[in-house]
Amino acid sequence: MKKMLLITMVCVAGSALFAQTQKVKVLTYNIHHGENMKQVLDLQGIANVILATNPDLVALQEVDSVTGRTSRTDQLKELASITGMYTYFAKSMDFDGGGYGTGILSRFPISSNTTLLLPSSKGKEPRAAGIVTVKLPGDSSLQFVTTHLDAGRKDGDRIAQANKLADYFRATATPVIIAGDFNAVPESKEADILREVFMDATSQMGPTFPSDSPRIKLDYIMLAPKHRWTVTGARIIEETVASDHRPVLCELEMK
Repeated sequence: MKKMLLITMVCVAGSALFAQTQKVKVLTYNIHHGENMKQVLDLQGIANVILATNPDLVALQEVDSVTGRTSRTDQLKELASITGMYTYFAKSMDFDGGGYGTGILSRFPISSNTTLLLPSSKGKEPRAAGIVTVKLPGDSSLQFVTTHLDAGRKDGDRIAQANKLADYFRATATPVIIAGDFNAVPESKEADILREVFMDATSQMGPTFPSDSPRIKLDYIMLAPKHRWTVTGARIIEETVASDHRPVLCELEMK
């Protein structure tokens, strides 16, 4: 009887430990409004990357929503139709009869969403972060964030935007993944600001832009709280045509 009780206790403890660890695969991709390196609109090329990598969560940047330049296509809805994922579009600005911003694709149901507007100087392109809460198997949840920081040569707006994001998530107890095109090199002040709060899952990765001959790293996946995460795999996808950025993929374990 004691032996059976001990076996039961070990099994229950092992099951509890297993239940506390959640595997998540994340892709971030600046899709250049679906225009490839041959200056051809080819949203299927983006979809092919997503299908081939099979992520649970996708952070997209430079997404058009029913704009004139992309033939009034709802790009996020089209990608969702191909991949079978849930969506959230975070509009940063009105553009060409529609919207332009960032997007999220998720295999997990989205229980809540919001768009966080980021500080931008007058006359500059508005920036925003799309934030969703997704429900994972086993009744746990996490926040997933896609963003695209300022692309100007001066770093003032990027620093302000990084501070806004760091402050927003600084005290969170809920696990957070933030991903996107930060338009900042790893040695920059804005990257340092984000690393105060987030662990950089892409810290060992090389350049991501431009896709045909990468020279600088602009694309990141970061995690908070740092003690809740383990990075089990991270790589840059060697896709040279579908967009002007290379996609970045990370395999993670959430404790």
